[in-house]
Amino acid sequence: HFQPASSVMLLKEMEKESIGLKQALCNGKPTIIDFYADWCENCKSMAPTFRQMEFLYDKNVNFVTIDGSNPANSKLVETFRVDGIPHIAFISDQTEVKTALVGAVPKEVLKSEIEALISNRVLPYEGYDAFEEESHFIIRDKGKFCNL
Repeated sequence: HFQPASSVMLLKEMEKESIGLKQALCNGKPTIIDFYADWCENCKSMAPTFRQMEFLYDKNVNFVTIDGSNPANSKLVETFRVDGIPHIAFISDQTEVKTALVGAVPKEVLKSEIEALISNRVLPYEGYDAFEEESHFIIRDKGKFCNL
């Protein structure tokens, strides 16, 4: 297991290495966004598992790690309606937010969600629906947004 300081460094490294959000939403693969904060104990404890999932599935899924406590990311926090950390958003290849899991997520739950997302199946665990009764599509005009 990682020590908390190591986990914060791992989260920061994952954020630094993340694919850009625009590129992720435009490359035709589903995307998972992990909003974290340095002070978040669940974020720190989940960091090694999230990294492991990234290594297992990065050919089929974009992994984006964002510091939700950084004021520079406040627009993204607002866009994805993050109201708890960790907040893991599962987004289809069509840029539809399928669900968000908030709080500590067991490895097997994360794995099941990722595999369903890749296979374009209904996600087995339905979490927080920040877009209830509204469009779940993050991008209104994907062609224009992605310069297609």
